[in-house]
Amino acid sequence: MSAAATGRSLLDDLARFANGPGGPLAVFVWAFAEAVALPVIPDVLLGLLLLAAPRRFVVLFGSLCLGSLAGSLLLYALTVAGPDTVRQGLLALPGINRPMVTAAAATVASGSPTCLLLFGPGTPLKVFTFAWASGAISPVGFLPAVILNRVSRIAPLALAQAGLGLVAPDFLRRHVRVVLGLYGAAYLATYALYLA
Repeated sequence: MSAAATGRSLLDDLARFANGPGGPLAVFVWAFAEAVALPVIPDVLLGLLLLAAPRRFVVLFGSLCLGSLAGSLLLYALTVAGPDTVRQGLLALPGINRPMVTAAAATVASGSPTCLLLFGPGTPLKVFTFAWASGAISPVGFLPAVILNRVSRIAPLALAQAGLGLVAPDFLRRHVRVVLGLYGAAYLATYALYLA
């Protein structure tokens, strides 16, 4: 099998996965886990699936938002029930420290849903969820804040990845190894900088 055929096969397999029930379910589960404790963002899987199946943007991004909401609700409830236990768990995760938790508390103090607008990398959603649930803040704006966070932080890059999948599907399939190598390297570099 030629390299081009291998690339076509790999991205076609990803497209089939994204177009079936497995893709949205995997994105939901990853987003749920990341909203509670997983240190790796769901964007990693979402972007890969959007390069292969860009027309599934609404379904895949919607699954991510629903997973983030469900995970955030669980973490909110766990925080209300045992804030010290959740704080210790968060501080044990890579990339999360006490100054970040303190800064998140100041960020959410207004209780406005717009306080979680975040463009690009930054404080994990789980830290904001902990801050919101452990502070004396009205829970009314929490769920809209989670959605605004996902839309502002994840949607711009996801739309660009879907756009690339739409305008250059043949290029992506012809050069799949290079594309996947660059994709993986970009996330590894991002995490190396974030965790440094």
